[in-house]
Amino acid sequence: MALQEETLTEMLLLRMARDHAKHGLTVTMFNKTEEGINGADWEWIVRTPWCDLGLRVQAKRLYHSSKGSDYGGLDPASGQSAKLIANAGTCIPLYVFFNHDHGSNSKLLHGGGEYPYRGRSYWGCSVACAKKVAAEKSNVLSKLKKHMKPWHRLVTSSGKCDAKSALGIDLGEAERSMPQDRREVFERIRERDFMSQYILQRDLAGVAILDFSDFRGD
Repeated sequence: MALQEETLTEMLLLRMARDHAKHGLTVTMFNKTEEGINGADWEWIVRTPWCDLGLRVQAKRLYHSSKGSDYGGLDPASGQSAKLIANAGTCIPLYVFFNHDHGSNSKLLHGGGEYPYRGRSYWGCSVACAKKVAAEKSNVLSKLKKHMKPWHRLVTSSGKCDAKSALGIDLGEAERSMPQDRREVFERIRERDFMSQYILQRDLAGVAILDFSDFRGD
């Protein structure tokens, strides 16, 4: 049985919290599992000492070669990309792709990388602007890879936000992604009633704060 995207998302956020605590990262999550809410997208709020980002995230996994497709869960004819973009509001709409070595076209993921990232570890979790993905009208890796960047590229090694470069968006979109109501989540994410209403109103699966405000670099 294959792990679904929502489970993979939570597992990887928890792993990031474990592996990067030494660099000052803390991850706080509130999800729908306690509340019986049916949303599919996540909202990620990234905070560093220099900037904040609000992201509306939908995850897609690379299918095994036996399935005969690349990102089979991304159906260009379904309107899901348009819905992700429309529901993002002031958030930056984002696809996160979970990749591996066992897809039909995984060989396309072996180029590039800077120390200590190489091959699969470099492309294992990649991000792409949802608007660019939607414009491709495809779920084929060979068409989508040109829009992908490894997800660590959202933040530079010095802790500055770099969504403009990673996603090919304008600086204004990044700046507009953190209005006051989203900033309130920093203070209230542990308040069950507030967060239940927050994710219900936005049709979310959950919210995660990736807090690098105590960033300690390498």
